[in-house]
Amino acid sequence: DGYQGATVQLTPRAALVATMLYLSSADGHLENSEIDDLLKIVPDRQALDTALQYTKRFGFQQFLAQTATMLSPQQKMCAILNAADLAMGDGHLAPAEQGMLQQIVVAWQIPEQYLTPYVQALMVKNNTSVIG
Repeated sequence: DGYQGATVQLTPRAALVATMLYLSSADGHLENSEIDDLLKIVPDRQALDTALQYTKRFGFQQFLAQTATMLSPQQKMCAILNAADLAMGDGHLAPAEQGMLQQIVVAWQIPEQYLTPYVQALMVKNNTSVIG
């Protein structure tokens, strides 16, 4: 890629975007509509470009290790909930997305009992099938 010589400075904002990028591409590809949705959440093209560079150069496990100590507990919750919300936009979480979310929970040491009510609320929010 064209970024091999460049350093990528991962800021908390870029880490938020990268979290959503990793999760959105859990199915093996990243749709333009997913990028558009992501930009609605974080309307910052520079953060997107930084996160794209980072995700192309570094694997998910390295990202988790770096962000586990870089992000505050509040930043971790913001990132995981926005990523989960984006992934559940179609009303459910695919198995690959569920697996990645679980890896984030473990790496970032987020207590499951703390996260569960938020995820349940997102499931209700995104299950528009109840409306008809």
